[in-house]
Amino acid sequence: MSEEEKLQVLVTQMKMIESYLNDILSREATVGRLIEEGRSAIDAIRNMSGTDHVQALMPIGIGVYMQASVAPVGKLLLSIGSGVAVEKSKDEAINYIESRIKELEVALRSMSSQKQDLAMKMEQTRTEANVMVQKMQKKSG
Repeated sequence: MSEEEKLQVLVTQMKMIESYLNDILSREATVGRLIEEGRSAIDAIRNMSGTDHVQALMPIGIGVYMQASVAPVGKLLLSIGSGVAVEKSKDEAINYIESRIKELEVALRSMSSQKQDLAMKMEQTRTEANVMVQKMQKKSG
């Protein structure tokens, strides 16, 4: 394999690594938003009174909200995936959300580790490509 072909392989590798890095960054942002959403849900549940009607803003789509009166809440419906929801008490709902947040935090740490590994691989590949370019320039120069 010629030096130019080897350099082309390295450039292709760098593009793939960059693509993986961008994917991880996107997933990190999504997981971060889910964690924040979970914490907000816990705060909302904790702030709900068990006996009074509460005024709330209800999302109806595309960033539009309407005011709604929420009846006293004893049970909440939790989506557990695949279109399935279960009814839980406030405390059970909070425990469920907290466990999901912990799972998401573990995933976030894993993504961070993957990102660091990819960044190291990218730097190694970039250094190798630079060395090859310098050698090629010396030969032609």
